[in-house]
Amino acid sequence: MRLMAALCGLLCSCLIWAESTPFVPRPGVPSEAAQPQASLAPLLDWFSGDFANAEQARDDDRFASASLRLMEIWPGRPGVRWIYAEQSLAERAPRPFRQRIYRFSEASGGRILMSELTMPRATDFAGAWRQPELLDSLTPQQLSLRQGCEIWLHRQPSGEYQGHSDIGRCTTDFGGASTLVQYLWIGPDRVRLLDRAYDEGGKLRWGSPGEGYLYLRKMTERGE
Repeated sequence: MRLMAALCGLLCSCLIWAESTPFVPRPGVPSEAAQPQASLAPLLDWFSGDFANAEQARDDDRFASASLRLMEIWPGRPGVRWIYAEQSLAERAPRPFRQRIYRFSEASGGRILMSELTMPRATDFAGAWRQPELLDSLTPQQLSLRQGCEIWLHRQPSGEYQGHSDIGRCTTDFGGASTLVQYLWIGPDRVRLLDRAYDEGGKLRWGSPGEGYLYLRKMTERGE
């Protein structure tokens, strides 16, 4: 029963019916470009690679064992960088339960905007983190933006990045909830994801256990 609860908690945080709109790439905004901007490095170096929460799942049975694979795509676009992401359960690695593309752009005030986009026929691209050629047919124009679910990232005194989606803007109609708040922490060797979904009365309906899923960079990438 505890395993089933962990699986349900993980899958609920991913099967979110948020409003999607066609994504139209646009050039940088001149007024922002003229201001000091946050560098996308080392953020994108940290938010790339092969991660897993195996240690967390072993020590806390509220969490299902899962992997997070992150790979940069479409390089060479000034001021904008893209990450392809796959999440999969350890026991069903070839079949990811969540696939997204994240668009990172610099903004004023030391902030970085992380936008979440979905792709058509996502299952066609499963495994692209190890076979990048699977994405050759995909273009930014084919993506749909999850409107209102953008995350503004700020660098903390510790050096890590932290952010969350705006409260009340990321809509969902899953599991009796009406709004979702997503929290994200990114460090050199770890990514932590925490979801909280509330109904119209502000009651928590579902979300990640505890302080969220903690994905650690696999030891081979850490040089251990």
